[in-house]
Amino acid sequence: MKFSFNVNLSDSDYFEYNKFWLIRSPYGKKQITLVRVLVSLITAVLFFISLFGGGFTLDALMGTIPLLIFLLLFQVFLNTFVALLIKLQMKLLKKKGKMGYSPSSVIEFYEDCFVETTPENKTEQKYSAVERISIVGNKMYIHVNNVMCYILPFTCFETKGNFEDFLSFIKTKCNKTQLY
Repeated sequence: MKFSFNVNLSDSDYFEYNKFWLIRSPYGKKQITLVRVLVSLITAVLFFISLFGGGFTLDALMGTIPLLIFLLLFQVFLNTFVALLIKLQMKLLKKKGKMGYSPSSVIEFYEDCFVETTPENKTEQKYSAVERISIVGNKMYIHVNNVMCYILPFTCFETKGNFEDFLSFIKTKCNKTQLY
């Protein structure tokens, strides 16, 4: 075994990961951009329908102002709205008792794979399954695919040197490491 970490996660760690995934990661950025473009196109179609249907009168032009205000507010507050949706989804999952993460686990990194052991299960992953590694603030996210990720808060590392050693090791296993 090369490295072993006791990982203790909180709801806020999980929230921060989901927020990162939806707003800043390459996976979520595409979806957010697509939503922004689609809402803009729909609003533009409604704008032109309103103008053409009203014969380009002042009343028709005034009728498009709410559409433009909606579009502006949507574009400005989309990230905030997404964060609220994440919190709501987390509350619903917690209420059902099915959180998307385990609060405590042990992750052991070997030469050919890594193993996460939680009170509920044990998961082994080959390094070839790792798509990318994201370092965000005080956390490291090891993305296995666009849905599954292992969260390593910096509190897992005993020292900064331990973090640097681990980062050097994991970069040899996955060359897509990004700092955000």
